[in-house]
Amino acid sequence: MAQLPLSSKPARSRTLILSVVAATIIWLFNKLNKDGYTMRVPYPVKIEYNDSLYIPIHPLPQSANAVIKGSGWTLLRKTLAFTVSPVSYVITNPLATQSINTNALTMAMNEQVKDVEIIHVELDKNLIDFEERVVKTTLLKVDSLGLNLSPKFVVSSFINLRPSSVTFEGPASLVNDIPDTLIIKVPAQKIRSNYDEELSIRYPQSPLLKTSAERVFVSFEVAEFFVPPPTNVQLKEKEPVKKPTTKKATKNKKRSN
Repeated sequence: MAQLPLSSKPARSRTLILSVVAATIIWLFNKLNKDGYTMRVPYPVKIEYNDSLYIPIHPLPQSANAVIKGSGWTLLRKTLAFTVSPVSYVITNPLATQSINTNALTMAMNEQVKDVEIIHVELDKNLIDFEERVVKTTLLKVDSLGLNLSPKFVVSSFINLRPSSVTFEGPASLVNDIPDTLIIKVPAQKIRSNYDEELSIRYPQSPLLKTSAERVFVSFEVAEFFVPPPTNVQLKEKEPVKKPTTKKATKNKKRSN
């Protein structure tokens, strides 16, 4: 029996490998040409509402997990580069809306993307919570009775504040709890000279709460109080003592007449 030359064995191995690769590519192309494949992709979402009247209490979702259906080639392209503009989801009555309608969101996505079908949408957080946006102006006032002055020193001028009021903007539940007047406490001890400092305004801290100012300038003048000695004091003169007259002396006077 004749034997093949040794040089022909590597050639047969290469031929076999190429045949397998070609068969795999053909099989893959046939699979990719078929429809009915599904894939999960992140889809950007933009929640639209009247932000001048309402404010969300919790962060709104910015993306959703969309299950798309299409041909193998289309899904392959989406896997390599799925770029799409955020789908718009409009909320007309935020105070009465407690969740996002995923069916309406799916329909909006299908109107935007034409080469694939969105069959299902999932949100990491579906619940939403809005409150009315409220604006309130609060007066600032220094706690004058709490000023710690050195002995014999008094405030000798008006107490100035810049600004004299602060405007807050945020959810109604936070803004309505802020009092109409905020008291500013001066932390300095044993004040004996004119005061001019920048102090923090204390109010409920929240990332949802905006304020027109976070600090206030407080200034006033201080003077030492002296008690002057008494002057021009006139002593009251004593009235002369009248000598009492006796009845006997009165009778003698009448007789002499």
